[in-house]
Amino acid sequence: MEKLTLSRPTLRWRAQMDEDDHFFSHEIIHESDKLLDSYLFALEKAIDDEAVWQAIEKVVTDFDALNVDYEFFIKEQESEELTTYIKRAAEAAGLIYEGDVTEEWRLEW
Repeated sequence: MEKLTLSRPTLRWRAQMDEDDHFFSHEIIHESDKLLDSYLFALEKAIDDEAVWQAIEKVVTDFDALNVDYEFFIKEQESEELTTYIKRAAEAAGLIYEGDVTEEWRLEW
């Protein structure tokens, strides 16, 4: 899971912000990192596919709420990055699934 921590989308978002891109804020990135940390923690504790799916559902619905709270900061590129990251993490936890693992719960991004 450590590799996943080093490839999370928020690292790129932070770099953009550091280059004076005002699209992201420290607060958005901090809150996003907290969600991703919780997701990885849940995956580490997952004992079966059902637990992995529950972790996916939670992180997706939490990002839906965060996106609404911060005036829809998740655009197309961020959505693709998050979707890819969430799937790669689930696969690292043992889930085998073809397709978008976030689609069922993703409402606002």
